[in-house]
Amino acid sequence: MATFRPFSGLRYDAGVVGDPAAVTAPPYDVIDAAHRDRLYEQSAYNVVRIDLCRDPDPYAAAAATLAAWREEGAVVADPTPSLYLYAQRFPLPDGSIRERVGVIGALRVESFESGKVRPHERTLQKAKDDRYALVRATGVSLSPIFGLVSAPALDLAALVPTNRPPDVDVRGKSGAHDRMWRLDDPEVIAKITAAVAPHEVFIADGHHRYETALRYRDERRAAAGAAAPPLGEAAYDYVLCYLTTMESPGLAIFPTHRVLATLALVPEALRGALAEHFTVAELPWSAAGLATLLRRLDEAASDRSSDVAHLGVAVQGAQHLWLCTAPTSALPFAPTVPPELRALDVTVLHQIVLAGILRLPIGDRGGAPGLAYTQDATRALDLVDRGEAAAAFFLPATTVGDLRAVGLAGLTMPEKSTYFFPKLLTGLVFYQLGD
Repeated sequence: MATFRPFSGLRYDAGVVGDPAAVTAPPYDVIDAAHRDRLYEQSAYNVVRIDLCRDPDPYAAAAATLAAWREEGAVVADPTPSLYLYAQRFPLPDGSIRERVGVIGALRVESFESGKVRPHERTLQKAKDDRYALVRATGVSLSPIFGLVSAPALDLAALVPTNRPPDVDVRGKSGAHDRMWRLDDPEVIAKITAAVAPHEVFIADGHHRYETALRYRDERRAAAGAAAPPLGEAAYDYVLCYLTTMESPGLAIFPTHRVLATLALVPEALRGALAEHFTVAELPWSAAGLATLLRRLDEAASDRSSDVAHLGVAVQGAQHLWLCTAPTSALPFAPTVPPELRALDVTVLHQIVLAGILRLPIGDRGGAPGLAYTQDATRALDLVDRGEAAAAFFLPATTVGDLRAVGLAGLTMPEKSTYFFPKLLTGLVFYQLGD
């Protein structure tokens, strides 16, 4: 079902730019202004100068910067079409070490209606317009989308070379170690592309970039008219994509907690309203109490055999943290909410608590005024503790099984329902969308 192919990637020449750790960066959407400034200072060739340019006209400046880098040989095209094996070794919060291995290639963009590529989250138009303007200006895919295939027989970790060093080697300050090898052996490439071909691709991260690629393809084809090549033959029919398997032991998904700026109900009233739908257990308002709450939520994410929803709540002025549980079958969902979404703790929070009890105007993408997101539970509790937020809501992690079920049903979760860790580095390889 999926068409995944090699390409001649644009890559940094280490002889010109130096240490790859100085020129690569996280994805643009996790970089704040201060972090961007630090990346600018790291190197005159850091990819953030293109991907999140701070010039007054960021798109024109990004295009000019990329053209200059190519002119001076800082960025060069590989001589033959290749796939790029990408291994990320990283520590988890509990101190354990994992390694996630995937492969970067060019994925043919398909409409979601085709069922060949499946989303799971909703997107924001502002972010898509930003990425579209950048793609139009530069003519390249800078950051890969993150895709998943269910292919138990595809053991990408077995392809990690033991007889040659990586082409790109980046050691992060947090203990992460990212390595990439260029694969140009036709037999290896054929093995990987054939293994992917029978499967649909589920987008784990990068929905905005994928929808941007669709829009860009359609624009280019409309402009070319009858002169456009057959579908699937133009470079712009594809998007830069990292693929790994749903069965990979290296997959890690973190929960994204919610922080609410203001609250109409006093703690006693909110607790009473929650108790009408949930069993509310009290835990100490302390670091130990939060650790217990998060452990219970983590256990819930690991056990999807029951239909019990789990939510954690911290409200300014309350004396305890609350762990709220309820069978999803007993909750008053609107009839329009499909069963695949009712099974998600994030849907329970948004539909039953935020929209139902608190009467917040939850939008069609799951957001609301005054609602913020964080993966840092300790920081969320601290914000409430210091009076900088009215409440925090803690969630279990969404699972790969949840993602697959929602995708197969043709549905989408609220925004910020999944956080795949770690993020893919930007700047390892770029994909040219034209000549």
